[in-house]
Amino acid sequence: MDVYMAPMEGVTNYVFRKAYIKHFKGVDKFFTPFITPHMKKGFSKSELMELNVEYNKNQHLIPQILANNAEDFLKLADEIKEMGYNEFNINLGCPSGTVTSKKRGSGFLQDVVALDKFFYDIFEKKDDIKISVKTRIGFSDYDDWSELLKVYEKYDFFEIIIHPRLRSDFYKNNIHMEAFLSSCDILKQRLIYNGDINTLEDSIILNERLPKERVSGIMLGRGLVRNPFLAESIKKNDNIYDIQKAIEFL
Repeated sequence: MDVYMAPMEGVTNYVFRKAYIKHFKGVDKFFTPFITPHMKKGFSKSELMELNVEYNKNQHLIPQILANNAEDFLKLADEIKEMGYNEFNINLGCPSGTVTSKKRGSGFLQDVVALDKFFYDIFEKKDDIKISVKTRIGFSDYDDWSELLKVYEKYDFFEIIIHPRLRSDFYKNNIHMEAFLSSCDILKQRLIYNGDINTLEDSIILNERLPKERVSGIMLGRGLVRNPFLAESIKKNDNIYDIQKAIEFL
């Protein structure tokens, strides 16, 4: 099972990732914190470093885009593609109020019709790129998930990363595992589970519930930041800790 590092704005940036891969193992895929379309300006210096292939070498790195307009998404993807990327992730999970108020991130989940059109326009025009999506299961109502699933199953996503919480949950309240399991029955794309994996024990308990034939991997966020040995521990099914590596990392 693959292990991914979650994109966390202000945390898992290019400096963190470079330090991480120098000292630790176990992560198969990394994601940039979200990048937004540029209306009148080019990439910022920090965005250029996020996307610099040479600086980020030895990483399977996926640019994550925050957008709610297909034309803007495709234009930005084309610009980033020229830097050497052919896979992009759409952010539909960010719960920040400054993001959701603009109907971006998990705020876009409020308008299923608009979201469907957004995907349709992207997949109609996309040119030789892979697209994945990282999503929550709704904005403020668990019933939203059944309608969102009808949209997601229509499109050829490379994979779908699901954090089974509502936007209104932020990072609190319990994971809604039933929603994730329902996606395993309905969706045909590669599925990645994200949410509340903070220890090896969490991973073991989770694996007992997930249908292994349908779930291709897991994504680690806060748990991996707290314990950078977590990915390798999960891969080896053994708690790993090296004090010297931890000191060097810090």
